[in-house]
Amino acid sequence: MHAKLIKPKSNGKNAYNNQGSAAQALNYLTHEARKDGREARFFDGQRDALDRDSVLAALDHNVKGLRANEAKFYSLVLSPSPEELAHIGGGDEAKLRAFTREVMAAYAAGFRLKDGGAVGKDDLVWGAIIHHERSHRGTDPAVKEGEAKTGQPRPGLQAHIHVVVSARDRAQRVTLNPGGRVSRFSLRDWQEESRQVFERQFQYQGPIPKQRKAPAISAPDPKRNARIAQRVDQLNRQAEPSQRLDAERVQRIAQGRGYDPIFYDRLRRLEGRARQGQPLDNAYHLLATGREEPASPNTGHQVRQALHSLQQTLRATAGPERVATQDIGEQPRRGRQQWEAEL
Repeated sequence: MHAKLIKPKSNGKNAYNNQGSAAQALNYLTHEARKDGREARFFDGQRDALDRDSVLAALDHNVKGLRANEAKFYSLVLSPSPEELAHIGGGDEAKLRAFTREVMAAYAAGFRLKDGGAVGKDDLVWGAIIHHERSHRGTDPAVKEGEAKTGQPRPGLQAHIHVVVSARDRAQRVTLNPGGRVSRFSLRDWQEESRQVFERQFQYQGPIPKQRKAPAISAPDPKRNARIAQRVDQLNRQAEPSQRLDAERVQRIAQGRGYDPIFYDRLRRLEGRARQGQPLDNAYHLLATGREEPASPNTGHQVRQALHSLQQTLRATAGPERVATQDIGEQPRRGRQQWEAEL
């Protein structure tokens, strides 16, 4: 299962230019969907059948507060593997729509607001379409070896989902940039969560991701352990008493992994869960292995949505509030490359 954020400049397709209207992107997606003779139907978080014009109106009217040179929307691709597609009966559109909605709920929950608030799935404005074919590109091994021609359909199960999501929340107060700083949205965490959503939703056991062997160390690193202790202390202040972590145990896990990037990625994920009031189930297993243990379906999303509903109630009963715009989309530091799965 791969999830990808398309970068308009490097992708090579003008259709994904996101500094203006979404019309060009939706036209391209509509054209591609009709290649195999299917009807081009979009869907969103609630509706299963939308036409191109409805999605365009929703996206193009949700740009208040954005400057002319700023992104108005972002293009995402969700691409199950052939084995995963076979597990759900091929290109079952009902299952792919349900999967997409869960992944977009995780996308919303991945954003970190400056005030500590949460972004709910209903705060997003998006439309998606399912494509059942892919064509060979000139860089494909089969093309280079003369086994296929550029533009020829690839064999096997190729269903995937294109999502076009607004850069603004529905209230047009917050800018949501999935390609900005990791502290505001971790693209890598969302990609990993997308894989886990599929496995939980459809009871699928995929291959264990390859992990780099942690370098052996003979003694703990005092400076790193002190910083880890500080982070665990902060996490514990935000977590429920029964969910709090033991700092020494976390330090031993970090030492055992050689303080590798996977440990810190997973610690950051747990910190995000604590901020959003989510349970920290299987925390030590996640830190030690980099992989979640099987969890009950939708538990995380239920907690997120309950938190979001509570915040909405508090706002409604607090009287008039000052309208403030937050930009969750600061440019990443130079030289830092976001990890991105190849489709």
